[in-house]
Amino acid sequence: MYHPPTRLTSVEELEAALKAVVNVEVTQSESGRGTFSIHSATIGDCFIYGGSGNRAMVLSGQRSTAFWTLTPITSRSAHGRYRGQALENGDLLFLNPGGEIFQQTHGGHHQQAVSISVPLAERIIGSEHAMTPESVMQHWARQKAPSASQQLDQLLTQLLSERTSPWAGRENSDQNLAGYIIATALSGGAPRPLRSSLANRRRIVSQAEDLIRSRLHQPPSVTELCEGTYSSRRLLFYAFHELLGRSPITHARILRLHAARQKIKTSTHKTTIQIIAAELGFSHAGQFAIDYFRLFGESPSQTRR
Repeated sequence: MYHPPTRLTSVEELEAALKAVVNVEVTQSESGRGTFSIHSATIGDCFIYGGSGNRAMVLSGQRSTAFWTLTPITSRSAHGRYRGQALENGDLLFLNPGGEIFQQTHGGHHQQAVSISVPLAERIIGSEHAMTPESVMQHWARQKAPSASQQLDQLLTQLLSERTSPWAGRENSDQNLAGYIIATALSGGAPRPLRSSLANRRRIVSQAEDLIRSRLHQPPSVTELCEGTYSSRRLLFYAFHELLGRSPITHARILRLHAARQKIKTSTHKTTIQIIAAELGFSHAGQFAIDYFRLFGESPSQTRR
């Protein structure tokens, strides 16, 4: 089933559109009004999708346990970072079911992916490639595969640009499509899982984010974040810059501004913007309005209209 491109005007709408395959939080890293688009197609147990945005973003969360995902990295999605790894043109990402997401994108980013249901992927890997599915799907990997990456990107572009897919409506279409995709991805051999040198940094960021979210109204200090994550100030800041491209202080402020934006959008006019700002720990209404405009390219009152 083909779904025409959808234009989105907020990261909240983008989050909702991505919920099918990821439980993700999206925040802007670049000032100005954000515009995004997402388009998708479903062929049996294969979900194909692509998205783009005009602002740099950070995505953090967890992938669905129901899908195994492949995403080619092209010139339009290179130069970002995924789980601390710099992405280059010609890379191919193997994303494990239920895996963590820490992705930094740039303005103008465009990326495509295909998510295959776990049972179908396991069946094809085990029967067609004589590999144990766990050896391929259990860990995430970034593989240098220019040819396979280009082939998959071209295929996904075709599938997302046609209302009637050449794969749709055929007998066993999803199995044949998934088989072709997996064969292309594995043409250079099984992906090698990355050594988890970033495991401690991911733990630090995850624990710090949990603490920040639990106290949006009273953001924790750097000292409290160090205590809560059992890390030094230097390691705390390094982990945040490596995975999110921001300092913990900046990240906390951006999370609070996004929370304020969500409340402004959903609350009634009886709840004033000043009250919402105060509830999220912004003690100076004027500075809140300035920070809000710098991030979103519009005033809080413009968001409410």
